[in-house]
Formats: sequence, structure tokens, C-alpha cells
Amino acid sequence: MQAFIEPLFVNIAIVFSFTHLLNMFFPLHPGVIPSLKNKVIFGVISGFGALVCMLFPIETLKDSFFDLRNVPIMIVTLYAGWLPGAICSLFVIIVRSGMGGDFAWLGVVLTLLAYVIALIYQGFFDEDKRRWVSAIYIAVIYTLFYILFIHSFLEFLTLDFYLVYFSSFLIAFFSCIFLIERLVKINMQLKETVYLDKLAVAGHMAAAIAHEVRNPMTTIRGMIQFLGSTTSDEKLKEHSPLLIEELDRTNKIITDYLSMVKPDIPKLESIDIETIFKDVVSLTAPYGSIHNVEVSLREIGSYLVCTDEQKLKQGLINIIKNGIEAIDHAGTIHIYKYKVTRKYLTIAIEDNGKGMTEKELEQIGLPFYTTKAKGTGLGMMVTFKLIKDMSGKLRYESELNEGTRVLLSLPLCTKSDQLQEEVVM
Repeated sequence: MQAFIEPLFVNIAIVFSFTHLLNMFFPLHPGVIPSLKNKVIFGVISGFGALVCMLFPIETLKDSFFDLRNVPIMIVTLYAGWLPGAICSLFVIIVRSGMGGDFAWLGVVLTLLAYVIALIYQGFFDEDKRRWVSAIYIAVIYTLFYILFIHSFLEFLTLDFYLVYFSSFLIAFFSCIFLIERLVKINMQLKETVYLDKLAVAGHMAAAIAHEVRNPMTTIRGMIQFLGSTTSDEKLKEHSPLLIEELDRTNKIITDYLSMVKPDIPKLESIDIETIFKDVVSLTAPYGSIHNVEVSLREIGSYLVCTDEQKLKQGLINIIKNGIEAIDHAGTIHIYKYKVTRKYLTIAIEDNGKGMTEKELEQIGLPFYTTKAKGTGLGMMVTFKLIKDMSGKLRYESELNEGTRVLLSLPLCTKSDQLQEEVVM
């Protein structure tokens, strides 16, 4: 049995090492669709990982070679799609065919089996809210087919082999998924830390200049309004409303800056989320109609969330307004329940607009970044802060020319929260 265990544990270490290596050069983030270049790189790196696994096979099973080469194939196909999986599989098939032997054809068939099963269930795995459930289902299907093949053609395999090999495969497969999911969460936390640092820089700037700029602006606005109403100069009368409008717009920018840095503690209440969304949809629907965009709300259900109603509405209006403006044709904003966990309710706000590139997606919410010609980049920055202040989470998923999906997660009220509110009332 030791001859079985040692190479398989080396294989497990190899799979983990290449997963960390991939994350080091290409940090893993949820909802980010890799570019064609990155998909090719993912396929090549996972292919090399599978080949290194093939360097340490179980060598005591006649002319057959067993290792964990199929784990990288399945993982990269499930997470990155058909192209990286095909590249990785091609690497393995070429090398295994070159190694020869009476059972080379069986090795090729088992490689294709891993790729095809992962490819068939890739969409199911990607869209499933509970990836562990779909991962178990995929592993069971693959294991049953694998056992059926080798049991039919390799009669010399012992019970010890089956127990050790498939235990190692399942350990490597599920541990790799666990590792990737953890790395994704860590990367999100690091990204949020960088974002908060940039927000702090913008905040110091705002605190330093906002009040000093506002005072003379107020004086200038008052003088222009007074002169525009009393002067006989037609040009001044004509242009004074435009000057006032631009001063008001500048004042709004300063107000947005201040809203990011002032210590404003949200007033959390237990509120029915569906009521809030109905109000927001009724407010944004007319703006959508002007742009030939329908704002559609599916039934969410009666969930009580702990939130500040006014701040949440402000953030939702910003998100939906951005979605409407991203659609340059007749389109729709779909709002629906995406996921419910023990602590959080996640709502999806999805548009069929122009979408964003991977690089643009990474910049959302950063100071001064905007995709609009006349935008300041402050609207989404303020929205991110509003949601964060309410212990919520905001995540963007997008594909160029396909559309964007915003996932808004809000904390559900526990029974203790509701009881506390009833006592206060």
C-alpha cells in the first residue's frame, strides 16, 4: 500500500502548488471572466501541472500509469471554461500517447472522460449558489464512470488500489476547490483593503478643501443670481442660469466627497426588502422610459433586512441609474432574488448593456474612475461606502457587449434584532 500512497500524496502537493502559482500571477476573483489570453495561460499552467503529476505515477501496476493528472483538467475546466480544459487535456493526451504501452489508449479515454464530464457540468457548477453540492455530484459521476472503465479492462487491480487511489483523487479534488474558494475570498479582502486606502486618500483631500471652496462658491452663486435678476444686460441674463447650474453641479461634487468622509452612522432598522425595491423601481422607471429601458422587478419575497432605508434607496438608485445609462438600445434592467444564506440576502440587478472589460471591472468604485463622458467617478464610490456602512456587500460581474450584473448582499435581521426593535418601539 505504501507504493500507492507516496506518489499520490506527491501528486496532491503538486496540484496545490500549481494552484498557488496560478493565483500568484493571476489573482482569482469571483465573476471576472478571463480574457482569451488568460484562458490560454490557465490552460498551459494547468497542463504543466498535470504533466508534473505524470512524473510521479504509481509504478507497480504493470503497464498502466495512475496519477492525479485528471484533477487539474477538471478544475480548470470547471472554473475557466472549455478552452483551458482542452489545452490541458491536449498536453496530457500527447504525453500519454508518447509514453506508449498496452493501456495507453485507456489513459487517453480517461483523460477525455474527465474533460467531457467537467465540460458538461461546467455551467451547472458556475451558476450553482452552493458549489459544494454540484462539486460532490460531479465527483460522484466521474468516479463511477472511472471505476467502470478500469474495472472492465484492468482486472489485476486490487481493493487496496481502489481505496487509496480514489480517496486521494477525492481529497485532491475537493481540497483544490476549497483552496480556490478561500483564495478568492482572500483576494476580495485584499482588493477591499486597497480600495479603502484609496478612499482614505480621497477623504483627506475632501476634508482639506471642501469647506474652503464652498464658502466663496456660495457668495459667487448669490451674486450671479442677484445680478441676473436686476441687470439690463441681456447676455448676463441669458447666461446666469447656466453659471448657477454649473456652480450647483460643483457643489454636488463637493457634497459627494463629504459624504464619503464624514462620520455618519447609519440608522439600522428591520425593513421589508421588497417594499424598498418597489419604491426604488417606481422612482427609476420614468428615467428608464426616457432611455427606452424597462426596469423589471421579480417577486423577491418578504425578507427583513437590517439597513438604513434612505441610504439603501440612494445606493440602489445610483446602481439602477448606471445600468440604464449603460444601455444604448432598447433594453431591460432585471431585479431578482439571487441567493439566500443564513446571514445574507443577495439581490441581483442585471442589465443587457454594453458591459465592461476585465480592466474596467477592477476599477469600479475607485476615486475619479468613470466610464461616462461627463461622470466624476464619485457616484459608485459613494454607493460602495453606503452599502459597506450597512454591513452589506457589493460585487460586479460583467462581460463586454453582454451586460453587467450587480450582486447586492444585505444582512438579514435575526430574531434578536426584531425583538430588540419591538422593545424600543
